[in-house]
Amino acid sequence: MPRFLRPFDHPLALGLLGVLAFFGGWEGGSRAGLVNPHIIPAPSTVFASAWAMLADGELPGHLAASLWRAAAGFTAGAALGILLGVAMARLPRLHGVLNPLVQMFRAIPSLAFVPLAIFWFGIGEASKIFLIAWGVFFPVWVNSFIGVRDVNPLFARAAASLGAGGWRLLLHVVLPAALPFIVAGLRVSLSVALVILVAAELAGAMRGVGYLIQLSQLVFRVDQMFVGLLALGVMGFTADALFDLGVRRLMPWYGAERKTGR
Repeated sequence: MPRFLRPFDHPLALGLLGVLAFFGGWEGGSRAGLVNPHIIPAPSTVFASAWAMLADGELPGHLAASLWRAAAGFTAGAALGILLGVAMARLPRLHGVLNPLVQMFRAIPSLAFVPLAIFWFGIGEASKIFLIAWGVFFPVWVNSFIGVRDVNPLFARAAASLGAGGWRLLLHVVLPAALPFIVAGLRVSLSVALVILVAAELAGAMRGVGYLIQLSQLVFRVDQMFVGLLALGVMGFTADALFDLGVRRLMPWYGAERKTGR
């Protein structure tokens, strides 16, 4: 590769280049009249609306409400998914009892529970957190169960030969070996939490990004609808980046094989 192109080979530079090309093409198409600005407003219009909503404090309020709901639901669903996944993988009888029920409920989409959640918990925070936790639980449970179940038996035998057993075996051998699966389930569930968050807020809320999109549709503010959509995209990207950074800081060995194999 030529020397003057090497700075653009960095992942951050490539990502920035892709974002700039996308928004530049969008802006150019809008200015050239290729799209109807009343249906798809130009990025400059969307960013101007976003700046105005940031200045008056409206957008930060919606973001704070959505982030709180997503974080609470994700934490509850992920914790329960890991605990039950590990328990069912380690206890065959518990798996035999619970597996049919879990598989049956896993086939029911979270959105199908929206009317029941509102009926059970009202339109307050509890119903939204319940829906998000429900959606997050199953990807985390599946990955935790498979990760613990498929741990190499040689690891357990080697640890047992050194005197490890019970909780020590679980904490120091089984869980570290299953971490790649658990981390993958948690990462997938981040996007699931945002998807269900919007649906939950559309069903009944007075604050939040989903509420902002619904309200903007009622008053025909397409630019503000795009502000909400872009806010969700930024939230998802930021959450995924922070999650990846946190995993690599807390577990430096995670992904080490992939790096050394390059």
